[in-house]
Amino acid sequence: MNGLRKAGRAFDKIMDVMLLLAGAVVIIDTILVAQDVIIRKVANFTWSPLYEILTYSLVWMTFLGTAAIYKDNGHVKLDSFLGMLPKRTQTLINFLTSCAVALLCIFMTFLTARLTINDYINGFTLSTILNPPKWPIEIIIPISFIMLFIQAIRHALNYFGLYRHGEPAETADAAELSE
Repeated sequence: MNGLRKAGRAFDKIMDVMLLLAGAVVIIDTILVAQDVIIRKVANFTWSPLYEILTYSLVWMTFLGTAAIYKDNGHVKLDSFLGMLPKRTQTLINFLTSCAVALLCIFMTFLTARLTINDYINGFTLSTILNPPKWPIEIIIPISFIMLFIQAIRHALNYFGLYRHGEPAETADAAELSE
């Protein structure tokens, strides 16, 4: 069990680093947009590849933060519907939902990894101003789905334990935060 706790802490550290990277991308994007607006107003010049770079960075920003948001239950949930049900039923539904999310994430990991590997092998480049290879832009997607899969398994195990012991659903969030 000690090895699982260490692995869980290492996983949490990786998610924290991913969240910090997402924050850094937000800050860099903000600076680049502000700089572009100022230069456009002062010198009537804009660097045309900037829009493309910002678009790619939005993909990275989004997928870097998804696992951390899911870890802290910041995602959309059906709280109003679940609130009408008994606590034990809420825990069961949360367990089943976590299992469904895990299955979906492992399926999406397979599909996106296959696409990314195929784009790498074929040397696929985007037909845009910069003509970048596609795989470095999309590599974050299967990585994010792997992280989401692991987090969904952790959620499912927590909810299963709570359901088995008959504890209310509110303690699931507290148990996850204490790990």
